[in-house]
Amino acid sequence: MTQSAKHFAEKLNRCLDETGAPASARERAAILSKMLDIPKQTAWCLVEGQQSPDPELLERIATEFEVDTKWLAG
Repeated sequence: MTQSAKHFAEKLNRCLDETGAPASARERAAILSKMLDIPKQTAWCLVEGQQSPDPELLERIATEFEVDTKWLAG
């Protein structure tokens, strides 16, 4: 797991906290999957800090949560 993926996951989880998402990573992955129309496995890896999003997905996530991509990325 890379440090940048870990940082991204922390920020992503902070965004999810602000939307009132449940604490369970499984539920968060399901919400993120629906929200962004991505596979649940991908959402799970993002929430858990196992992978970083590609630039296009990063942009979509930042737009969805109304945050800056630079902040979100790291």
